[in-house]
Amino acid sequence: MKRLFTIILLLYAIQTFGQKVQCFCDNNKYMNNSTTSCDTIVFNNKSFLYWQYNCDSIWLTLENDKNEKYIINDVDVDIFAYTYRIGFHLIKEFQNSLLFRYGCPANGPCMYKLIDKNNGKTLKEFNQLICIDKDINLDDDNEYKYNFVVYFSENYDNIIVYNINNDKTLEFPFKDNLNYSLIPEYLFSKMTLKNNILTLFYNTNKVKNKQLIININDNK
Repeated sequence: MKRLFTIILLLYAIQTFGQKVQCFCDNNKYMNNSTTSCDTIVFNNKSFLYWQYNCDSIWLTLENDKNEKYIINDVDVDIFAYTYRIGFHLIKEFQNSLLFRYGCPANGPCMYKLIDKNNGKTLKEFNQLICIDKDINLDDDNEYKYNFVVYFSENYDNIIVYNINNDKTLEFPFKDNLNYSLIPEYLFSKMTLKNNILTLFYNTNKVKNKQLIININDNK
């Protein structure tokens, strides 16, 4: 059923996605091989997402089913080879929004932005998320499989679970001090969810694969 729905969306895209996409720079052959893919991504609400570039600009456009276009990200052509890390990289489509990773230096951490998938407006911004890119958290379609994201509070004394589809935030105390790591989020190796119990696995300087168990139905 999911495959059939994808095919229907692609047929819709072929019929309606009529704009001329710019995806070439005749002055820089390296740019044409090292910038980004200009493939169109079609979402459940019939919006489109596509990169474009020429010799002067690199930009990402969100276009809705009314053919309204919003440039939601751009990358300086001088750093075209780093578009994948610096520019928006789609993590997941949610019910009403899209989550992107961006601004990643060579060794992290990255930043994340949640935007409205109909009008491109920013809904929320996050610093480095926990376990967002770990293979263990990908489903069969190579997509992040949860409808929530997990991250630290500003002082690293709470774990926050934010459900994106219902805009619900839960906070849970975190007692371990991970300040010995430049990027504490990277000390988390995986997370699992079963019967509304979220288990985070992480390493301290004394214990490997320590577990933090969270009931995400907790209303406190």
